[in-house]
Amino acid sequence: MVEREPSRGRFGGTILSTTRQTNSGGRLFRQDFYVVTGSLVFLSGVAWFYVLRVPDEGMDVGVLTRPESVDSMSDPMSGMDMGSSMSLAVFMTTWVVMMVAMMFPATAPVVLVFDRWRRSRNRSTSLTVSFVLGYLAVWSAAGLSVYAALLVIEDQVTTSESAVRVGGATLVAAVLYQLSPLKTICLTKCRSPLTLVMDHAQRLGRGRFGPFQVGVVHGAYCLGCCWALMAVLVVLGLMHLGWMAAVSGLILVEKVLPSGHGYGQIIGAGIAVAGATVLITGSGLGA
Repeated sequence: MVEREPSRGRFGGTILSTTRQTNSGGRLFRQDFYVVTGSLVFLSGVAWFYVLRVPDEGMDVGVLTRPESVDSMSDPMSGMDMGSSMSLAVFMTTWVVMMVAMMFPATAPVVLVFDRWRRSRNRSTSLTVSFVLGYLAVWSAAGLSVYAALLVIEDQVTTSESAVRVGGATLVAAVLYQLSPLKTICLTKCRSPLTLVMDHAQRLGRGRFGPFQVGVVHGAYCLGCCWALMAVLVVLGLMHLGWMAAVSGLILVEKVLPSGHGYGQIIGAGIAVAGATVLITGSGLGA
């Protein structure tokens, strides 16, 4: 078979060069897959272990999943008081660990493609670390927004009924976004790791800061894809292991499986029914 000369256009032959190297006997491809994917899964596993062991500080209960036995008049925001009872530092530490646990498995294909590009250029492993840190920087900023939102809710929502209405409205808003064109665009970007590397090949060549910037870009698309599901998690119980696993699984399905977007829309329909029920009845989902 005649080997085609790589194009020296916008990407300088990077992608074709990467393909040649990683397909040589399949060795480099397998090495990339095992090292990168294994590392991300290991870090995710450590994060899940941390979540299992750390005290939840009331973060496993949301306004829609409070037990009905709670005295709503004396404690209308029970289960949503983690903002005032937890310092910003502790909350952010917990949030970042949660993101590692929930998001690293789904983002593994993107990191894998980037690392193959990095190896093709014989560049330092620190560039892959820089890319991942850029991704986490976006989700850390999102955590600050969640913390601020919780403080506002605790300060402004003073009755159990209004708290449940806020939770129901959050579910409906999340579903509307799930079905929006913007969600589809962001999900398409997340499902196209090779396109990310090709579109930002020049930026990736700018030392360690270039991969960090591209990691931020990928994180922004990932946030655009998943923020609505995270909002659902907040009102159901931010550190409830069952809800965390369910949302994490849905994110993985959406990003990895061929028909992932369709599954996400089906789940979104179920969330819509739950949100509408809460708004109509004014009752939470607690036992």
